[in-house]
Amino acid sequence: MKTLHNTRNCKYRKFLHTKLKHGKISGKFYKFLCRNFPYRLTARSASTLVGEVLHDRITEEKAIFILQKDDNELRRQKEMMQSNWECKKKISKTTTPYTKPLKNKYE
Repeated sequence: MKTLHNTRNCKYRKFLHTKLKHGKISGKFYKFLCRNFPYRLTARSASTLVGEVLHDRITEEKAIFILQKDDNELRRQKEMMQSNWECKKKISKTTTPYTKPLKNKYE
């Protein structure tokens, strides 16, 4: 699913990206988080598990497994993202910028 945020407009994604570059987390874990939490990456369940992985209390595989079991949060993230995109489409259809009509050269 396409994400709403990127490393330029989301400080937590930027934080995770630097941890990825420094080798603290794997690309698989980073990609899982970004794809499955497209609307709000700082959900409590995700951020606590990221902290546990960074402090080597649990492995990344176990954290991914725990996050996959939390169906309510994943479903909620997808629904919020979908409604966000639908709302953006409605707004873009209703609010078009005003343009002056072109003058006809032959009149």
